[in-house]
Amino acid sequence: MLLFNAMRLSANLLKISLLLALFPASASAALIFNIDTFTTDQLTISIPAGSATLDATGTPPPDIDATALYLMDPNGGNSDWVVGNASGGGSGEIDGKAINHFHSLNNVNIGAPHDVLVFLTDDILSAGDTVTSAISITWSGSNAFDPSAISSVLLTWGADGSGVSYPYGDPQGTTSTPAVPDTGSTAALLGVGVAALAFARRKLVKNSFRSPLRDNFFWGQLMHIHCDGAAALTPPRWIA
Repeated sequence: MLLFNAMRLSANLLKISLLLALFPASASAALIFNIDTFTTDQLTISIPAGSATLDATGTPPPDIDATALYLMDPNGGNSDWVVGNASGGGSGEIDGKAINHFHSLNNVNIGAPHDVLVFLTDDILSAGDTVTSAISITWSGSNAFDPSAISSVLLTWGADGSGVSYPYGDPQGTTSTPAVPDTGSTAALLGVGVAALAFARRKLVKNSFRSPLRDNFFWGQLMHIHCDGAAALTPPRWIA
């Protein structure tokens, strides 16, 4: 009996030690975000306030590059998922610094090599900063996204200077995109309905195609960053 009790006590102590070992790791976790909505017209992400912190996997991003966070394809450069002009807006704070600038960088609007969504603060962020006010950001635009072209999204903090390799800065968290529903059956039913309507009305149905030509933004429209009270109109260094 004594031997059995000793073995059970040892097993319980082992469980407790394993649980305690997990606490430091969770307390220092990098920023993890949620994808709340992802359609052809809208992408919404959220980051809850809490213990998650900005994690510098190497040297933290320098100077003005430390004000920005990027959303991109974790599997490499992808220029197919942001397919139109998307404008952003939202709220939230990291270390008490408000997120108040939102941009969409893609091959369509500025000729960027990869599709990236950006949100920024006016002040430089530091490793270890926590989300002090829950973040919610939405980018939207008519046919601005192709959800089927990206299976997951990576959040990266800043860019480690010029000439850096993908993903440019310090990776934080990766989140899978919502599954895109199979619309094949729906499309087939709609096709039958359109054909029947056309036959009944004896009219030809003509398909309309969206022009591939879209507006081109100036660099000044791309990024408006305030640092220490001085405004700077500059593209991210990684685009150069």
